[in-house]
Amino acid sequence: MDARQRLTRRLPPLPSSLGNKDVQTESEGQAPSTLYRRTLRKVVIKKPTLWSCLFPSIAARRELLWYRMKSEPRGLAFILNNKHFDTMKVRHGSDCDSRNMEHLLKALRFKTVVHRDLTAEEILSELRKFSLLDHSDYDCCAVVLLSHGNAEAIFGTDGKPVSYSAILQRFDGQHSKALLNKPKLFFMEACRGDMTDGGADESPLLLPFSYQDTEANRQRNYFVPSNMPNICDIYLGFSTVPGYTSWRNSQRGSWFVQSLIDVFSEHAAREDLCSLMTKVNQKVALSFESQGGKLTKRKQVPAPVNMLTKKLYFFPEYAR
Repeated sequence: MDARQRLTRRLPPLPSSLGNKDVQTESEGQAPSTLYRRTLRKVVIKKPTLWSCLFPSIAARRELLWYRMKSEPRGLAFILNNKHFDTMKVRHGSDCDSRNMEHLLKALRFKTVVHRDLTAEEILSELRKFSLLDHSDYDCCAVVLLSHGNAEAIFGTDGKPVSYSAILQRFDGQHSKALLNKPKLFFMEACRGDMTDGGADESPLLLPFSYQDTEANRQRNYFVPSNMPNICDIYLGFSTVPGYTSWRNSQRGSWFVQSLIDVFSEHAAREDLCSLMTKVNQKVALSFESQGGKLTKRKQVPAPVNMLTKKLYFFPEYAR
């Protein structure tokens, strides 16, 4: 008895009537009807070829599976470093984050430009100029935002919010034709509320460090943004989940950026972006813990949002 016959025997018989037509069933000792046979699908599990087993990276290197990442430089990168604010606390350690991200993006073969202490209006203006640059010769673009923030926006130095929705709209298919079907990467180191995570106190793998600063922004809009543009080929690397603070050390920089640097330096040559960000999640969650003061033993985990449609390798020639 072949697989088709076994599948036919396991299927329940069709009802005696479909609409206004009577249909004979197998239980009546008759062969399956034409209608019944049409309901059967031959299921065949595609087996990997010997070539793909021996050389998986070569077999998978296809245009439909991986983004093209061959241009030199890979793309243009925009870094915003908002440290000083009119009414909010100084973001000590932000300069360290900015320098580290600049060095990382250059190592990933991006051409970077850094903007410092911009108001809300200036942020939107500079992002608009950046999105309208000629990206046709590049395969990717990156945006790094270092600032205070809440669940749905970052703040300019004047304390006014710039929503993530407004930022992403600058890079959709209507406003930036040259970036259509190309990966657009966003890394946001900013609070998304003022709650803190006390942790579950169950992991023996914690490697505590001493961190004093928090980016509490006194905003209580604790919800996931619901007005994100319906666009793809976007990766959002949020440093924390909605409603929670993002921790930062005044000398070494934020937990999120420190982890990005460590993970990407070690693994970016061989692994894709989603795998790298999973390692970043793990490192932030397990290797950092606040100590001292009232907010001791606080934890954090990043919250990436993946809208990519292919795998992204920064160095596809070395990828596994």
